[in-house]
Amino acid sequence: MTAGPAAPASPEPPAGRPGGDHTKAVVIVLIALICVVALVIGLFVTHSMGLWGAQPQAQTSVQSTGSDASDSADDGTTDSSDAKSKAKKNTSDSAKDKNSDDSSKKSSTEKSKPSTPVITSSQLSDIADSYSSSDVAVSAMVIDGTYADSSEDATIATTSQSGKQFVAAGLYLPVYLAAQDNGDDNAKAQANAMMGSMDNNAGNMAAAAVGGWSGVNSWASSHGYKGTSFNRDFGDVAASNAGYENYSSSRDAARMLAAVDARGGASLMNVDIASEGVTIPSDMIVHAHRGQGIQDTWNYFAIVEANGHKAAVAVVTQYQGQSVAADLMSRVLASVDKTLGQ
Repeated sequence: MTAGPAAPASPEPPAGRPGGDHTKAVVIVLIALICVVALVIGLFVTHSMGLWGAQPQAQTSVQSTGSDASDSADDGTTDSSDAKSKAKKNTSDSAKDKNSDDSSKKSSTEKSKPSTPVITSSQLSDIADSYSSSDVAVSAMVIDGTYADSSEDATIATTSQSGKQFVAAGLYLPVYLAAQDNGDDNAKAQANAMMGSMDNNAGNMAAAAVGGWSGVNSWASSHGYKGTSFNRDFGDVAASNAGYENYSSSRDAARMLAAVDARGGASLMNVDIASEGVTIPSDMIVHAHRGQGIQDTWNYFAIVEANGHKAAVAVVTQYQGQSVAADLMSRVLASVDKTLGQ
């Protein structure tokens, strides 16, 4: 038998392109794609976890806006406008609380502080001017716990002639005060005797013990008593007739009365002015001196007390006489008593 044609041989793969290279390339591409996908998934998961990790902080922020957190300091998680609003409210509340406390303290102080009556110049002028606009002067002041020696004229109620110099009949006050400030024990003893009985001799001895009348005048000037000037001994009629006189003003006298009371000297003044025609209110205690002299002078100097308050009252007159002066003093005391009773 004749052999058939031989089967063709399988072709040889081209040189340099083995059959496994294609498969390997496909595998590499797949691996690369898997890596890219894994990377994308990793980034997504990481981003998501970051968001999840922030969630508890967001919850804390929400909780911090509650009423309990509003009193704490700002930690940066609350809204700035809310913080400013709360700070402004807290400041306003603090200011209100402080004003309320101040008002309460002031109210408490005002309630506990007793009111002090005030004697006015108009009430004194209404009385004095009905007698004379030139020959009568009245000054008065409330002296509750005060000492008015050389200042505070604004606290003194006065009439139009209160600064005018009148004859200082019965005014022993400057000698007493000068002795208390500048005198030795003898001067003070003589001054007390003078005040207790209006003793002219004791007064002259007290004045001599503080440097004579120049010493008394120096004391008066240094304490602001501008209307006071003494130039003769008490009771020296001849010197008075010769033109040497003692002068003072109602304003100075009222201030001296306040100073005498502050030194405890009011109890030494015990002239019974009621027996000379002065009407004293039934609820009033009066410690007074009275003086009379040339030019038909008639003066009253008194420290009075009523309704728990004290006042100094000085009434000086000239060319009026005793009855007019006594009536004037009566009306002034009634007016002062009404004021102290308010």
